Amino acid sequence: MRRRPARDVDLTEVKQDGERVSVLCTVIDFDPKKGEGTVDDGTSVARVILEDFLFAERMRAGSRVRIIGRAYKSDEGLLIRAEIVHDMSEIDPATYKRVRELERRGWNESGI
Repeated sequence: MRRRPARDVDLTEVKQDGERVSVLCTVIDFDPKKGEGTVDDGTSVARVILEDFLFAERMRAGSRVRIIGRAYKSDEGLLIRAEIVHDMSEIDPATYKRVRELERRGWNESGI
């Protein structure tokens, strides 16, 4: 079965439960024994639970990562069940957001 593509979003843009998202964020804290922690993307914070503990080494406090997974809203806030975690420490966040904005504009102008 093929997975739906992840939508590149800020945490405040999550629209529905179970939506597959891609978020560039900074790790606030992480407990490797539990495989869960907190991230901040500059617009909001979310709790993250890893589906694969192989990604735990990338979830150091202060590190910049891109998380791809399913997002869920609750009374306690936003939860992301992370399927993939990419190290983005070498990426400039302002440039990344600018490229994202240009991609969105291109998609909107093409009518897709």
